[in-house]
Amino acid sequence: MLDYWDIATGKWRSKKIAGSAAKLSEIWQSYEANQVEKQSAVTFTSLSSEFQKTIDWRQLSPLTQTDYINCHNTIIKANVGDALFGDIEIVHWTVGTVRRYRDFRAEESRSRANKELAYIKRIFSWAYAYEKVAFNPAKGISKLTIAARQHYAEADDYQFLLQVAKESAYWYMPIAMELAYLCRMRLSEVLDLTDANALPEGLLIKRRKGSRDNIVAWTKQLSVLWQAAQTKRAEILSRRKQPMPESRCLFVSERTGDKITTSTLQTAKSRIDKQAKAKAEQLGQAYTHFTFHDLKRKGVTDTTGNKQEASGHRSAAMLNTYDVKPIVVKAAGEK
Repeated sequence: MLDYWDIATGKWRSKKIAGSAAKLSEIWQSYEANQVEKQSAVTFTSLSSEFQKTIDWRQLSPLTQTDYINCHNTIIKANVGDALFGDIEIVHWTVGTVRRYRDFRAEESRSRANKELAYIKRIFSWAYAYEKVAFNPAKGISKLTIAARQHYAEADDYQFLLQVAKESAYWYMPIAMELAYLCRMRLSEVLDLTDANALPEGLLIKRRKGSRDNIVAWTKQLSVLWQAAQTKRAEILSRRKQPMPESRCLFVSERTGDKITTSTLQTAKSRIDKQAKAKAEQLGQAYTHFTFHDLKRKGVTDTTGNKQEASGHRSAAMLNTYDVKPIVVKAAGEK
């Protein structure tokens, strides 16, 4: 009998590998055959790694690839009993296996649980299409509901972080922050900006996620920010003796001269957040952290006039996620 740990059930089990009359050499031969079978078994780790070598993978954006790799590493290292989730053989995966992982991750982060569930679905959908699995255990498992973030970055917190950003080593952060606020943009939309976005009447905002593109009319502040970014870009490229990128992207790296990526800016934002927290503690000053995306929320909320047109949202429901401060109204009888 061969004792082994069954990852699927989380229990020790025994398996008969030879009869009572078997010779010692036959027992060893059967034992080695079982070890080879175990080594060649398809697991989520091997299946996910195989997917990352396909043309489907190569067609994904670098940002999506990075996020998927993070999902892969988290999933395969998650503990299930005395084993790792990535070591569970695919033949043992069930709908319950996927659901248990989703619920397990939700204890720490519901948003990450949803992202990792999406990756699991992507892997099994691909594997099923190429007949690498008999069925898709992730099919039908729904995402967890997450309440929409409603944080509004107060003026004091915004100005405090903006000043810390201006004093940091990241030239692009204060400009990116102000553009995100003034034009009510997502981080990806800020980094998408090129010279082509500057029109005579204003800044053309090419919005993502189904929102309508619009033009933000030039103001003195907006013009100053735009000119500052272009001047810094020219300085960097001149110092590096590097030609203008074909895309004429607005934000370029001092280290490489290439377009600044989302991950680069997020790393810079994280470091500036830590600097702001430390400075606030040193000054004995109150400071509430806010995300880069909260700048769009602040911009929408602070907008007067038609907020839906200004934000590019196609519905009132979409707008409600960003317009978060209570409306000030007059008392009854007041004009």
